[in-house]
Amino acid sequence: KKIRAVFKAKGERGERVGTVIPYGYMKDAETNQLVPDPVAAPVIGTIYELCADGKGTRAICRYLEEHEIESPGVYEFHTKGTKSKHPDLEHPYLWTQSTVRDMLSNRIYCGDTVNFQTYSKSNKLKKRIKNDPENILIFENTHEAIVSRELFVLVQKHYEGRKRPDRQGDTDKYAGYIYCADCGSKMYLHRGKSIK
Repeated sequence: KKIRAVFKAKGERGERVGTVIPYGYMKDAETNQLVPDPVAAPVIGTIYELCADGKGTRAICRYLEEHEIESPGVYEFHTKGTKSKHPDLEHPYLWTQSTVRDMLSNRIYCGDTVNFQTYSKSNKLKKRIKNDPENILIFENTHEAIVSRELFVLVQKHYEGRKRPDRQGDTDKYAGYIYCADCGSKMYLHRGKSIK
C-alpha cells in the first residue's frame, strides 16, 4: 500500500512512473530526464513524416527495412545488451506494423508524459488492465520533444480518417480533412479502373 501510494503521488506530480524507456529516447545520467537518442530519434522523425505524407504502416516498415534501420529490439540489444524486447537477430531490419502504429500514437514523442494508462488489481497479479480515459493523467512539455506537436496532431488526424492502407500500401493523406458538400460524410481515397 505504501509503495502504491508513493507511485500514485509521483505520477500525480507529473513524474514518469514507467520504467521502460521508449525507443528514440535515453536517460540523462545527471538529470535522470529523458533526452532524444542521437541515433534513434531521427528514425522516429522519419516515421512521423512518412505517415504525414500518406504512407501506411506497411509501407513505412518496408521503407525502414530497405534502408537497413535496426528494429527497436535489435537496437536495444546492440546498445545495452538486453533481450527484454525479444530481438530477432536473424532479421535485424524487420519492423512490425504494430510497433510503428504504437509509435505513431505515443504522446511521449511530442514531449508529454502520460501516467496511469494501465493498472493492476493486486501486486500478486501480473496482468495489466487498461485504465479509463478519465483516470489517465497527461502532463504536457515535460521533456524534449522529438516531433513537433503540429506534426503529431496531423498524424492523429489521419488516423481519425482512414486507418488502413490500400493495396499499394498508402493511406489517404487527406483523410479526416475532406467531407462531402451535400451530405457532410467523410470522403475517402478509392482507386479502381471500373469506377466511372
